[in-house]
This record gives sequence, C-alpha cells and structure tokens, in this order.
Amino acid sequence: MNLLALIAPGPASCGLPLAVNLDFGFLVPLGGMAFVTAIVFIDMLGKAQKEKLRHETVRQALEKGQPLPPGLLESEPVQRARDDRRAGLIAIAVGVALFVIFSALRTAGVPDGIKWIGLIPGLVGMALLVNWALEGGKKN
Repeated sequence: MNLLALIAPGPASCGLPLAVNLDFGFLVPLGGMAFVTAIVFIDMLGKAQKEKLRHETVRQALEKGQPLPPGLLESEPVQRARDDRRAGLIAIAVGVALFVIFSALRTAGVPDGIKWIGLIPGLVGMALLVNWALEGGKKN
C-alpha cells in the first residue's frame, strides 16, 4: 500500500493529481463576496480621500489667515428625506418581477406555488403606498 492510498479515498493507482477531481463551483460565491468587499473597500478609500482633501483645505486656509466657511468644519452626512411613495413603487416592482420570474421557471421544475413569494414585497409596497396616501402625499 502506498502513501496516496492512505491520504486519498478511492483508487490510488491513477497517475493524475488530486486537484483534477475538485469541483470549482465554490469560486462563484467567493468571487461575489470578493466583489462586494472590493466595492466597500473602494468606497472607504474614496471617503478617506475626501476627508484628507477637506483637512488639507482647512489647513491651508488657516495658514493664510483666511476665514473658514461655516460648512467646512461640520461634515454632517446628507440624508435624503424618506419617501414612502418611492419605496412602495420599488417594492411593488420587485414583487411583480419575482412573480414573473417564478412563473417562468415553472417549466424548469420549480413548483407552481413558489410564484406567490412575489406577494411579500408587493404587499409591503402596497402598505407603503397606503401610508403615503394617509399622510396626505407628503414626504416624511
């Protein structure tokens, strides 16, 4: 008995390396996670660069004795007003898309009742639209 028979299950008489039998399907989710991680990292680098430039501008203005604009020192994050109408329409669109996709997949062996999963975001969207209408159609 040779060493390969002790390490790898199966016939040890094949002359091919063990890596030939590996399934590389795990690379797809790893690639997706690496892509998302890269996007987050690039965003963080961009924010750090903006902060560095802002601090450099403040330093140069103080060295020259110029007054600082009032908004330059306070870096408050800009927040969009919550809009239930926009969020509701997006949720309804996602629900319709899920319904259509799962209906089309019925021929591929997916159960017929799975298409009703699209109701979940669709009904959430309807609730957001009702909330928007009850508040008088204004932004929150």
